[in-house]
Amino acid sequence: MEFEAERIDWRGKSGQRLDEFARLLPREPQLQLTVFGSAPLQLFVEKTFLSEDIDLFSDEGRTEFLTTFVEENHWAKDQTDFYIQVCDPLAFKSTIDWPSRAILVERHGHSFRFVHPWDVLVSKLQRLEEKDLNAFRVVIDKTGHPTEEEFARHLQLAVDLYRPKFDEESARGDMLMNTKILWHALWAREIDVRARIIRPALERSEREYRTIDQTLKARLGNLRLPEK
Repeated sequence: MEFEAERIDWRGKSGQRLDEFARLLPREPQLQLTVFGSAPLQLFVEKTFLSEDIDLFSDEGRTEFLTTFVEENHWAKDQTDFYIQVCDPLAFKSTIDWPSRAILVERHGHSFRFVHPWDVLVSKLQRLEEKDLNAFRVVIDKTGHPTEEEFARHLQLAVDLYRPKFDEESARGDMLMNTKILWHALWAREIDVRARIIRPALERSEREYRTIDQTLKARLGNLRLPEK
């Protein structure tokens, strides 16, 4: 199944709320907004798969403006049962190349960037509560993908999420353990995370590094700055 702008189902709860949101936004300046979390799954896969909110962030640093706009329209968390959560861009963590798969859509003069469902699933793996497992089941049941092998390769693009966290970071799920739980729940088998995800990803990175011109450092060292 291809995830394309033409396949968006705007009739569901998320689609209707986002359409209204875009229609009421001031026409100027034109904004680019990234939508992640469960909303892309509702729009592209199953409109009845509902969360309690829509997660989005501004690509132009307009967080304060959007937060105020959402509150003025009574769409904030404490104002309605189905709310819009304006987030910092750093709140979304997924594969390193997720922007290349995002689906771009123009709506009422503004640009929406919907995170690809597979990259949404990677972000949900970091927490992996029961509702996150259900998201995996819905996507696979409806589309037949990702398969076990496809998702293992996809997670190689998120290898940095398996690195130890900084002491200052808030507690998040254990990616390595969550991946093992996911494999057991979806495919009823064990997975060696280091062998199938971490090691291949690091080997790919090392191969790419070796293709860099190894004479570059020496040539840079021989550069002479113009005399003043």
